[in-house]
Amino acid sequence: MGPMLLRTLLFLAVLALVLGGASVYLATRSMALCPALARHPGLVWGFFGAFVGLTFATPVLHRVPALSHRIDPLFWLSYGLFSFVSTFILYLPAADLVQTLLRRLAGVQAGGWAFALALGGALVSVGLGLVTALRPVATRTVEVPIAGLAPGLEGLRIVQISDLHLGPLVRGSQVEHVVAASNALRPDLVAVTGDLVDGEADGVRAKVERLGALQATHGVFFVTGNHEYYSGVGRWLGVFRGLGWNVLQNRHVVLEHRGARLAVAGMPDPTGRSQPGGQGPDLAQALAGIPGDALPILLFHPPTGAAAAAAAGVRLQLSGHTHAGQYFPWSLVVPMLYDHPRGLGRSGRLWIYTSVGTGFWGPPNRFLVPPELTLLVLVPA
Repeated sequence: MGPMLLRTLLFLAVLALVLGGASVYLATRSMALCPALARHPGLVWGFFGAFVGLTFATPVLHRVPALSHRIDPLFWLSYGLFSFVSTFILYLPAADLVQTLLRRLAGVQAGGWAFALALGGALVSVGLGLVTALRPVATRTVEVPIAGLAPGLEGLRIVQISDLHLGPLVRGSQVEHVVAASNALRPDLVAVTGDLVDGEADGVRAKVERLGALQATHGVFFVTGNHEYYSGVGRWLGVFRGLGWNVLQNRHVVLEHRGARLAVAGMPDPTGRSQPGGQGPDLAQALAGIPGDALPILLFHPPTGAAAAAAAGVRLQLSGHTHAGQYFPWSLVVPMLYDHPRGLGRSGRLWIYTSVGTGFWGPPNRFLVPPELTLLVLVPA
């Protein structure tokens, strides 16, 4: 058994334990708080059984060539259930705690009300999050102040697209809106910072090819995210290069802009190390040979390694990956895991911008964390 297969089996085992445990808790506590549900245990256990079963079965069926284009409704059902359960798992304990305190401190029995509030709150959150995820993405403009910025680079416009996760749930009209919105910003370059796709090339290629209409003075630059490696990275890199994009795998490109020079470097996602013959990030290799008068910018999917990049002279790092938690209440957890979970941050002389994502992964939910198409404008400090 190879190490990659062993890691996959271990991940699936842990996932099964987590989903199973969460389902048992939600089912038992829901029936304890709501007498109406307690009278129909078969329906309750059937609901959570369907949730766990679809979570595992849908991605497996998607990889069957004869079925991959016919099971989009299953994706909507599976990820819709995941969106609800992953929200309800935090709302129900909170409501349960409140009703326990009311019972002990005031003698008030409020189990039914607690369940109703948790269920209603979860449904409202999921519904609003769905609307936010599916509506046209808005543009966010961010000025990045660079000390000693060359006059020719003042006002340089970079459009960042990150974590679009093109797959069965993303409509072609959403992709076309991203292209039109980006082109309307008249960028000098477009930076695609990984997790562009969530599917094999044969199934999602038509949506990716619509991105071939992206326009920028100096072109489109791409680095891999972890999901490219889950989706057949070898074929995808060929597709991206076929669109005329600059695929940066531990290398850089020097650009001449209004009499000044800019070096756009990029590193592959660390997941590349686990692939047979794969390549992990190598900062020294990516930056090797950059002229001293060129402003170094680094594209790297996860918002990590900022201290090393700063020490190497990088002035701006563009990242994504975190989705800023993607939806409340998980948006409260991500800041505990990353030093730069979202937005513009700093490490020494380095600015790092972490996009919250241009799309969504898995659950079509963006409650209180709307996606963004980011326009970064370089300005003198």
